[in-house]
Amino acid sequence: MRLEPLLLGVLLVFTGHVWAIPRCELNGERVSPSNGHTTAGKSGVMRCTDEDGAVRLREQTLRDGRFVGPVVMVLRDGERREYSVNERGNRHGLARTFDNKGTLRKEEHLEDGSAVGVQKFFAEDGHLQRLDFAAGRRTVLSIGYLADGTLSELRCAAVTLLPQDREVCGHNGRASAVTLYRAPGEASGTVSFLKGEMQRMAVLGEQGRTVRSEELKDGRRIKRVFFPSGALRSEADFIERDPNSAEGREGMSREWAQSGQLTQETTWADGYEQRIEQWYLNGKRKLRQQIRREGRNQERVSESFWDNGQPAAVNTERNGRLWGWQKYFNEDGVLLREDEHGERGVLLRRKRYNAQGVLEREERFLEDGSRI
Repeated sequence: MRLEPLLLGVLLVFTGHVWAIPRCELNGERVSPSNGHTTAGKSGVMRCTDEDGAVRLREQTLRDGRFVGPVVMVLRDGERREYSVNERGNRHGLARTFDNKGTLRKEEHLEDGSAVGVQKFFAEDGHLQRLDFAAGRRTVLSIGYLADGTLSELRCAAVTLLPQDREVCGHNGRASAVTLYRAPGEASGTVSFLKGEMQRMAVLGEQGRTVRSEELKDGRRIKRVFFPSGALRSEADFIERDPNSAEGREGMSREWAQSGQLTQETTWADGYEQRIEQWYLNGKRKLRQQIRREGRNQERVSESFWDNGQPAAVNTERNGRLWGWQKYFNEDGVLLREDEHGERGVLLRRKRYNAQGVLEREERFLEDGSRI
């Protein structure tokens, strides 16, 4: 007696699930795509139907027993996909996706499973919603459209790739001036490109105010973010570098409170932070850091302050760990404590001072943390 059918029946009863098995035919014969013996050496179009499955219809081409060529799939919700697969089993060539109303929603060009060249995406009403160009496994050009033909987004490449990008991306010899829209008649911002490089950009909020901007000026890329009130919130001003260049970030970034008080300023050089300064909302200095690098080692000296302007601490770090003598002060600027740290930030010595700054106690710490 065979136990497999009986066991399968028991499992179905106890789990409460019944798995539908698709019915597949090839040249008038029943076949199973999961059983290679039924399709070995055969050619034609295999048609599978499953009224209860996630894939209701599947039509797939076989050549000498291998699934190579056109494929048609109809999903439970009525979506229809048409594409081809190559000898490696990857999608290759033109691929189209239609919704349950028969409207074309996506048209892709693929090469061994990766998007290449023109990619089109359509809205529910059928209008072209986005036009992309893919190269090197990434999208290098993207143009978004609203139903009235106005642009909703724009990302340009360094060279012209399609007739649609020549004017808006500034490939015709002059900088473009493009208005982007979030809805017909409702501007979301403006952008300007020259030879595919962004020259200016402004993003508008729902109230029509600029919430973010960017511009290329005298070889520097300047990015700004604004509060809803229109006050400047942050600004990054860096030398424009070739993304493939070995040279690092160089310039300065700043942050402000809504009151207009500068709260932080960071200076960069050779791709690393060199100096950081912070301020309280009352205008008093909060922090001053100086960063120095020697090869792989980084040393950071931090001076922190109370909100009355008096020093609060002076700390030195090496590669992220406290190193050497650290100093701590009270709100009157009187030295209260000094700690010495050694390798790996281990605490070695501590000196304590009274309110008048006179040494009261000195301790040494052993490896296990005990004091002498």
